[in-house]
Amino acid sequence: MISFVLRSARVEDIPLLGAIERAADERYRATRYASFLDGETIPLDVAQRAVAAGRITVAEVDGEVVGWLFVTRLGAELCLGQVSVLPSHGRLGMGTALLRDLIERARAAGERTLVLNTQSDVAWNMPWYARHGFVVVPPEEWSPEMRVLTDAQHEMGIDWSSRVHMRLTLV
Repeated sequence: MISFVLRSARVEDIPLLGAIERAADERYRATRYASFLDGETIPLDVAQRAVAAGRITVAEVDGEVVGWLFVTRLGAELCLGQVSVLPSHGRLGMGTALLRDLIERARAAGERTLVLNTQSDVAWNMPWYARHGFVVVPPEEWSPEMRVLTDAQHEMGIDWSSRVHMRLTLV
């Protein structure tokens, strides 16, 4: 079993985040979402603000950052923005550990819910989140912020025919 540590990201970790995200996204090449491989990653200014605010957690093996999780807000709700783990370190429990750590910290901070949006037809997306208690939010229950995000992603070319918002109730 591989040993890893979770910790808050530091400024010096920022250059590693994009490479990890790109490598993790390679899995989309074998799906109908190959367009996700456009090379875009978390923008530098977003990463800098998130690190300063303690909103990025990294997974580290022997001093090397091999995965990360980014959290933000979507209106009044805490929102999971990204989870990425290097393929060489995938399926070792790091993504799950990052997610569970976020859930525990959110509960301890008194957050009521945690939301995200993801693909419903990719095995490592919606089903993985569902195993952790997230449920699909029907469109009639979307918050105004979910609607705005959906519209923005649609305008960016993201196909919402198979995309869903999910929510985990924490209290």
